[in-house]
Amino acid sequence: MTAPSKVPSSARVGVGPAGARKTRRFPVSDGAPVEVVEDGPSLAGRLMSLAAMMTIKPTLMVGSYAPRLPWPWGLVDFAARIMRPPAGTVRATIGLPHCTAQLVRAAGVLPADGKRSVILYMHGGAFLTCGVNTHGRLVAALSKFADSPVLVVNYRMIPNHSVGTALDDCFDAYRWLRETGYEPDQIVLAGDSAGGNLSAVVTQRARDNGGPALAFQLLWYPSTTADMSLPSMSENVDAPILDRDVVAAFLHWYLPAGMDITEPASLPPTLAPANTADLSGLPPAYIGTAEHDPIRDDGARYAELLAAAGVPVELYNSPTMVHAFVNFAAVVPAAAEATDRGLAALRAGLRKPMLA
Repeated sequence: MTAPSKVPSSARVGVGPAGARKTRRFPVSDGAPVEVVEDGPSLAGRLMSLAAMMTIKPTLMVGSYAPRLPWPWGLVDFAARIMRPPAGTVRATIGLPHCTAQLVRAAGVLPADGKRSVILYMHGGAFLTCGVNTHGRLVAALSKFADSPVLVVNYRMIPNHSVGTALDDCFDAYRWLRETGYEPDQIVLAGDSAGGNLSAVVTQRARDNGGPALAFQLLWYPSTTADMSLPSMSENVDAPILDRDVVAAFLHWYLPAGMDITEPASLPPTLAPANTADLSGLPPAYIGTAEHDPIRDDGARYAELLAAAGVPVELYNSPTMVHAFVNFAAVVPAAAEATDRGLAALRAGLRKPMLA
């Protein structure tokens, strides 16, 4: 496999109205992901990492080793209701067969009528916590940047339900969009962390159901391999927010009975979408990862496999960021930079698809 082609970093992308900037030019895929590389430490990023190590990380550690105790995981999303969306945001609850979803439109975005593009978003949270409120401002920015409605799925979560159940709920949301009148090539799949896993798997399942490819896939630090032997696992043993031991504990929790975490190649695509035998025919992708994240190489591995299958893909690794950086974009400039790059790639992909 050829080495990733590299392009230098550009100035920070600011969130602005759709159509305000030049159309992005994507290279022809040569079997390798385009890798954006930059350097320069961020003081705000380091302070964020320290705060996360003192607060979020201990919470995840306790929860991962005693998952079936009645921890109030739902309070995370409930408390996040205090973070109001930007003025003019329109939100509506959609009923799905086994859960709900929230249809979000930024100010000025036209309703979801099946005539333009739409984004289906799966939130992160280790399949355990978070929801439409924790990701509310991010989703509003997605809607504004892409000039599209965003459907966020309140999928069922562990420990009461399985990862497969969450996947079914997200695919139900995709089918709702199809029944609303959207064609596959009008639909973008997006997600972060566990939501990146769900987004990748739903994208594959949509392809397997026939029809044209989806418009685009946007994955932030996705979980795609369940491979504990990747270099980023050993490099980030004690990383802020998410460390290697917490990842291992959650993976053991997710595994169906009889499956072995030491044999990641044998895991089903629902847990490891990188294990899908055929990745051809999938839509162009942007994958954003964080240097100080044990699952950093999950995203890099998936980018390599997509590119090898002929799928145009851009990989951006933020050198100072940690897992879950999209949730800190409002207060940390480096997190905003890393998040905005994904938004810019999404908008460009909707305007002019990557050339295969």
